[in-house]
Amino acid sequence: MRSAPLMLFLCAGLAMAQIPTPRQEVLQAQHARPTDPWPRGRGHVILAVPGSLEAQKAYHEPGGSFSPEFRSFGVSAWITDTHGTILKTSDSIPLPEIRQRLIWHEGIVVPSIRTETSDYVASWSLGPAVGASHLVLKPKLATGNKLMLVIRSVGPAGAAIESLRWNGSELLVNGRFKLRVAPSPALVYVGPEGVAGWTTAPAGSSTECHGQNGWCFARFELQGKSATVVDIVDTFPRRAPELTAHGTRSTLDIGLPDGRFADSLNAQVAHLMMGTVNDQTRPGESNQYPLAWQRDGAYQVVALARAGQLDTARDLVRYFAERDFFDGFGAEGDAPGLALWAIEEVAERVNSRDFDRFLWPHVYRKAEFILGMRSTKEPIQRIFAGMLVPEHRAVPDIYEMAEPARDGLIMGRMDFHFPAFYISAVSYSGLLQAAELADRLNVPDDARRWRSAAAELKQAWNAAYRPDEPDDRTFISGLWPSWIASNRAEFQQGLNVHWTAGDSSSWDDARGTFREAPLWTYFTFAFAHQYLFLNHPERTWQTLQWFWDHQPSPGLYSWWEGNHEENNFHEWENARGWVNPPHVTPDYWAAAECLLLQMDMLTYVDESSGEPVVVVGAGIPGSWSSRPMKTHGMLTKIGRVDWTWDGKSMLVKIQGKRVPVRLGSGFPSGAKVSVQVDGIPSATK
Repeated sequence: MRSAPLMLFLCAGLAMAQIPTPRQEVLQAQHARPTDPWPRGRGHVILAVPGSLEAQKAYHEPGGSFSPEFRSFGVSAWITDTHGTILKTSDSIPLPEIRQRLIWHEGIVVPSIRTETSDYVASWSLGPAVGASHLVLKPKLATGNKLMLVIRSVGPAGAAIESLRWNGSELLVNGRFKLRVAPSPALVYVGPEGVAGWTTAPAGSSTECHGQNGWCFARFELQGKSATVVDIVDTFPRRAPELTAHGTRSTLDIGLPDGRFADSLNAQVAHLMMGTVNDQTRPGESNQYPLAWQRDGAYQVVALARAGQLDTARDLVRYFAERDFFDGFGAEGDAPGLALWAIEEVAERVNSRDFDRFLWPHVYRKAEFILGMRSTKEPIQRIFAGMLVPEHRAVPDIYEMAEPARDGLIMGRMDFHFPAFYISAVSYSGLLQAAELADRLNVPDDARRWRSAAAELKQAWNAAYRPDEPDDRTFISGLWPSWIASNRAEFQQGLNVHWTAGDSSSWDDARGTFREAPLWTYFTFAFAHQYLFLNHPERTWQTLQWFWDHQPSPGLYSWWEGNHEENNFHEWENARGWVNPPHVTPDYWAAAECLLLQMDMLTYVDESSGEPVVVVGAGIPGSWSSRPMKTHGMLTKIGRVDWTWDGKSMLVKIQGKRVPVRLGSGFPSGAKVSVQVDGIPSATK
């Protein structure tokens, strides 16, 4: 009696196993039709309202190819001759021939993406209505060539198109998306792709397509030399995001000789903001990483706070306060320290006593947990929130986040091993941050206990450190962001080894480049940050300029992680796009590290000794010093800092604490420095 249902179940399971995924469908079609045009599958970035859901993110690839939502459809441009033969597409134009940039418009939160090629200029933006996308496409064609706008199931984030209908003024896609083209196309063809002659099928011969295994497509021949406007609207209802977002770029006012610096800085803010989902950060592109990850997110929240997006950072940091452990590898030992760092970086800039009171019980709990990790004699296990990376769900020790302390160092887990120097460094920083909040709330006993424990941790760290320390995590945390390393010369010895003689992606001084493209780009930016604090900005600039020259999407300043789908949740296997991922991009930990590095190159607070010192222009190269420069609106731990350099002298204005000021090494020795604190002249030297 049980065998028949069992046999049916097995047969059904076998049939399901043979059904190809959307990714496999595209790969099979590419193999069968190798000469047909296909999506680029490289360098995609998100265009989205901050806080929008993963499914609501639009995707853009170099050249201007676009998908209005995840698993929607693809929009691309084709350049043809007079007979309709394809000469090139938005997906085949070589990257060096593509110029792109983010453009912000007054009163609009999300930037547009402008793409310029030798054949057209395309500008994609989000429409005023929720779920709307907008394209302005202006041809620059050679005589006799034509510009086609093509709607296909494949694209940056496409999906099967089972139904297309053109009614003379509007294209209805899958009964859901409405696409309007103005002025009306010169010619329109709707039909199945993949059949003989499909790319040049005569226009007007068909205006509907149904079924075709999801391979319906539409081709619009655009009119004349004037711009075409395309509006895409998702007719399905959706909820507007609740995350507070007043903008997607820095609030800094920057004037520097190289415009790429501000472009890169603002792009990092935009990528971080547009990658958020609800009230959460994401470690990387949000359909690759459909979860909050505490470590990556802490850097993102700090970066947004320092860049002036305080309301957004305040919304995001509540998640870090109320939850103790959440990421894809389970409970990890750096969680409380990094959370305390993020919480205080936001709180001290928000400067609200009510917000401080809300945070206090969470800060107290996390700080006390660090003390527990310092003294534990037994392994510590904790439950965590959120999802695990699928490939690690069977790891037996996923709940163990710390071993017994050793030689005064915290033996916390990170990435499935126990990097004691890294965990101790971020825990040291977290205890000091907790003490700052305790001071503001007048809880001196707790502040004293936490500072005392931090001092002991710092002493143990420096006593145990050796320049041959093998773990690169030690060198992403020793000075930046913790300031725990006391002997800078010894710390730099170890850093130099990792910089020039580390893995295959270390720096080659002889060639002036990385031996191979770095896989863990956030580590590379962090190494460069250590060199900034060590007063070796040439290493910082080597890093920054190399990344500017190796952007996955030219001009959009986005970065990557790994060389395949790291920590795969398999969401992209359900899309007709991104079928051969070279890496994860954008990576938001890398974006945060880059943003924080660039801001500290302009202004940072040296916390290596008891008294903070404002360092102005530590990353300014000497070649710039003869020209006027400025950075206004930097939000630091001691208050807002503005500086203006007129080519000969420096004026620094501080709104906050009176502290010493030091110029970066790129300014002339003996340059005159005038300092004002809260509008009152403080010092001139």
